[in-house]
Amino acid sequence: MSPDPRREPEAGRILAELGLTDAGVSFIASFGGIGAQEDIVSQAWDLREVERRYEEFIRAFEPLEPAGDEQKLIAQTMLVHEWRRFPFLDPRLPRDLLPEGWAGAEAAALFGSRHAHWHAGAARGWARLAARR
Repeated sequence: MSPDPRREPEAGRILAELGLTDAGVSFIASFGGIGAQEDIVSQAWDLREVERRYEEFIRAFEPLEPAGDEQKLIAQTMLVHEWRRFPFLDPRLPRDLLPEGWAGAEAAALFGSRHAHWHAGAARGWARLAARR
Protein backbone atom coordinates (compact mmCIF):
# COMPACT_ATOMS: atom_id res chain seq x y z
CA MET A 1 0.00 0.00 0.00
CA SER A 2 1.36 3.40 -0.94
CA PRO A 3 -0.06 6.91 -0.74
CA ASP A 4 1.84 7.76 -3.95
CA PRO A 5 0.24 6.38 -7.15
CA ARG A 6 3.50 6.95 -9.05
CA ARG A 7 4.89 3.94 -7.19
CA GLU A 8 2.45 1.50 -8.81
CA PRO A 9 5.04 0.27 -11.38
CA GLU A 10 7.50 -0.38 -8.54
CA ALA A 11 4.86 -2.39 -6.65
CA GLY A 12 4.14 -4.36 -9.83
CA ARG A 13 7.83 -5.23 -10.27
CA ILE A 14 8.09 -6.37 -6.63
CA LEU A 15 4.99 -8.57 -6.93
CA ALA A 16 6.35 -10.07 -10.16
CA GLU A 17 9.75 -10.78 -8.58
CA LEU A 18 8.02 -12.55 -5.69
CA GLY A 19 5.71 -14.49 -8.00
CA LEU A 20 2.67 -12.83 -6.43
CA THR A 21 1.23 -10.97 -9.41
CA ASP A 22 -1.98 -13.03 -9.32
CA ALA A 23 -2.49 -12.20 -5.63
CA GLY A 24 -1.94 -8.45 -5.98
CA VAL A 25 -4.51 -5.72 -6.50
CA SER A 26 -3.94 -2.21 -7.76
CA PHE A 27 -6.36 0.51 -6.73
CA ILE A 28 -5.84 4.22 -7.35
CA ALA A 29 -8.31 6.75 -6.01
CA SER A 30 -8.48 10.48 -5.53
CA PHE A 31 -9.34 12.30 -2.35
CA GLY A 32 -12.95 13.43 -2.11
CA GLY A 33 -14.41 16.68 -0.84
CA ILE A 34 -15.20 15.57 2.72
CA GLY A 35 -12.52 16.04 5.35
CA ALA A 36 -8.91 17.00 4.85
CA GLN A 37 -5.99 14.97 3.54
CA GLU A 38 -3.85 16.20 6.42
CA ASP A 39 -6.29 14.59 8.86
CA ILE A 40 -5.98 11.22 7.13
CA VAL A 41 -2.19 11.52 7.15
CA SER A 42 -2.06 12.36 10.86
CA GLN A 43 -4.33 9.42 11.67
CA ALA A 44 -2.30 6.95 9.60
CA TRP A 45 1.28 8.01 10.40
CA ASP A 46 3.12 9.70 13.24
CA LEU A 47 5.18 12.00 11.04
CA ARG A 48 6.59 13.84 14.05
CA GLU A 49 8.22 10.58 15.19
CA VAL A 50 9.54 9.86 11.70
CA GLU A 51 10.94 13.37 11.47
CA ARG A 52 12.51 13.03 14.93
CA ARG A 53 14.32 9.91 13.70
CA TYR A 54 15.55 11.78 10.61
CA GLU A 55 16.82 14.59 12.82
CA GLU A 56 18.68 12.08 15.00
CA PHE A 57 20.26 10.62 11.87
CA ILE A 58 21.37 14.08 10.76
CA ARG A 59 22.82 14.91 14.19
CA ALA A 60 24.70 11.61 14.28
CA PHE A 61 26.25 11.72 10.79
CA GLU A 62 26.57 15.38 9.85
CA PRO A 63 29.58 16.04 12.10
CA LEU A 64 31.40 12.78 11.31
CA GLU A 65 34.68 13.16 9.46
CA PRO A 66 36.47 9.80 9.63
CA ALA A 67 40.19 10.21 9.00
CA GLY A 68 41.46 6.87 7.73
CA ASP A 69 40.13 4.14 5.52
CA GLU A 70 39.25 1.86 8.43
CA GLN A 71 37.36 4.69 10.11
CA LYS A 72 35.55 5.38 6.82
CA LEU A 73 34.59 1.70 6.62
CA ILE A 74 33.15 1.86 10.14
CA ALA A 75 31.34 5.13 9.45
CA GLN A 76 29.98 3.84 6.12
CA THR A 77 28.73 0.65 7.77
CA MET A 78 26.99 2.63 10.52
CA LEU A 79 25.54 5.06 7.95
CA VAL A 80 23.99 2.29 5.86
CA HIS A 81 22.81 0.36 8.92
CA GLU A 82 20.96 3.38 10.28
CA TRP A 83 19.57 4.42 6.87
CA ARG A 84 18.11 0.97 6.22
CA ARG A 85 15.51 1.59 8.95
CA PHE A 86 13.78 4.45 7.14
CA PRO A 87 11.91 2.47 4.49
CA PHE A 88 10.05 0.82 7.38
CA LEU A 89 9.31 4.15 9.08
CA ASP A 90 8.70 6.69 6.33
CA PRO A 91 5.55 6.32 4.20
CA ARG A 92 7.21 8.45 1.47
CA LEU A 93 4.25 10.78 1.15
CA PRO A 94 4.04 13.33 -1.65
CA ARG A 95 5.70 16.63 -0.69
CA ASP A 96 2.40 18.49 -0.35
CA LEU A 97 1.35 16.14 2.48
CA LEU A 98 4.58 16.55 4.46
CA PRO A 99 5.19 19.13 7.18
CA GLU A 100 6.99 22.33 6.22
CA GLY A 101 10.77 21.86 6.25
CA TRP A 102 10.55 18.03 6.27
CA ALA A 103 13.86 16.68 7.61
CA GLY A 104 13.64 13.57 5.44
CA ALA A 105 14.90 15.47 2.40
CA GLU A 106 17.92 16.79 4.30
CA ALA A 107 18.64 13.34 5.72
CA ALA A 108 18.47 11.75 2.25
CA ALA A 109 20.88 14.34 0.86
CA LEU A 110 23.23 13.77 3.79
CA PHE A 111 23.11 10.01 3.29
CA GLY A 112 23.90 10.36 -0.40
CA SER A 113 26.77 12.77 0.08
CA ARG A 114 28.37 10.89 2.99
CA HIS A 115 28.00 7.53 1.24
CA ALA A 116 29.63 8.84 -1.93
CA HIS A 117 32.37 10.69 -0.03
CA TRP A 118 33.32 7.73 2.16
CA HIS A 119 32.89 4.99 -0.46
CA ALA A 120 36.43 4.76 -1.87
CA GLY A 121 38.09 4.85 1.56
CA ALA A 122 35.61 2.31 2.96
CA ALA A 123 36.32 0.00 0.02
CA ARG A 124 40.06 0.26 0.66
CA GLY A 125 39.49 -0.40 4.37
CA TRP A 126 37.42 -3.47 3.53
CA ALA A 127 40.07 -4.76 1.10
CA ARG A 128 42.78 -4.43 3.75
CA LEU A 129 40.59 -6.14 6.34
CA ALA A 130 39.77 -8.99 3.95
CA ALA A 131 43.47 -9.42 3.05
CA ARG A 132 44.30 -10.09 6.72
CA ARG A 133 42.26 -13.30 6.74
